Amino acid sequence: MKLIYITFISIFFFSCASNNEIATEKPEPGLFSKDQKKGISITDFLNRDQMEDSSFYVNSFLWRASLDVLSIGPFQSTDAFGGIIITEWFKKDNKEIKLTALIKSRELRSEGINVKVFIKNNKSEIFEDLNLATKIENLILTKARSLRIQNQLK
Repeated sequence: MKLIYITFISIFFFSCASNNEIATEKPEPGLFSKDQKKGISITDFLNRDQMEDSSFYVNSFLWRASLDVLSIGPFQSTDAFGGIIITEWFKKDNKEIKLTALIKSRELRSEGINVKVFIKNNKSEIFEDLNLATKIENLILTKARSLRIQNQLK
């Protein structure tokens, strides 16, 4: 009984010991912190004058061009802040096609977009078509450049 009593008392006293160091560094504000100066609002999506300098994490011209070009199939998922567009499987010439696009940059550059084209044939075999993906990337880049020129002329 004495051993239990001594163990309990020692645990109590040792657990009450404190570390007297005081945190002096202010933590970095997180994504949803109240300390941020500017958040995201619906006007960020509607204001076309600040297209290049918006709070998007991806290039808005690439985003709009990707939506336009990939709209040949129904969208399964889109994420404007992550820059991801995924279509559902859709039929074209006895094949089923699925498109995915990843916008990786805030700048309008050729390395800023990555498109993958998946094709399912009649035997339900799925393969990736790199040539078609490159053609779609070029279409998106051309469309994004024309959107940027139109925006500069306004």
